[in-house]
Amino acid sequence: MASRPGLLTEWPWHRLGNFKYLVIAPWVIQSFYLLATKEMKDVSIPYLLIFPSMLLRMLHNQIWISISRWQTARSPHRILDKSIEFEQVDRERNW
Repeated sequence: MASRPGLLTEWPWHRLGNFKYLVIAPWVIQSFYLLATKEMKDVSIPYLLIFPSMLLRMLHNQIWISISRWQTARSPHRILDKSIEFEQVDRERNW
């Protein structure tokens, strides 16, 4: 993870961890309940659009993380799987 993440990459409630899903769950359930039981003209549209906007924010965050890691993944610089020689071990141990 980046030491200084870019703009719009951290949630305002990042410190809550997974507890934030417990905070949001009743609201999501109520919005789905209102959508299923009431007519569309009786339901507040901004109230229903908050959850899709949160999903869009999560998608936006994931896209930026994937793009930033794609550059490293396609880089020609690879970590070599070579064993080290005993002279090197002795030299580094007895410095």
